[in-house]
Amino acid sequence: MFDMFGGYSENKLKPQLKMAVHRFQMASNKKSALLKQSMRDVAVLLAEDPPKEEKARIKAEALIRDDYMIEAYDILSLTCELLSERLKLISFSKECPPDLISSVATLIYAAPRVDIPELQEIRRQFRAKFGKKFEEN
Repeated sequence: MFDMFGGYSENKLKPQLKMAVHRFQMASNKKSALLKQSMRDVAVLLAEDPPKEEKARIKAEALIRDDYMIEAYDILSLTCELLSERLKLISFSKECPPDLISSVATLIYAAPRVDIPELQEIRRQFRAKFGKKFEEN
């Protein structure tokens, strides 16, 4: 369906979901590599004489935060894959299918909080499909 005002398009949403999966994988791999380097840095800080415990503690807190972000990327990637596979069902439904509400809501919620640009377009597509009211709830 051609819509010059940026309405819902299955042909636009599916590639965005696939690209988001790849973007999540790249971001996850990048953060994992940085995580390993930071772990080595913490070990070096603790091995010094005298140990720099305060700096090591700050770096360890950042490590934990990054580890949680990697896990979040994995969950969001799986959610994008699920929605990509169930896109036909979404397209033929007027309202969001009950078993996909949490998946759609998760991506809408995560879009402004994660640095993956494809999620913004995915959010716009779901807003066009299910309405602004769905997005606000």
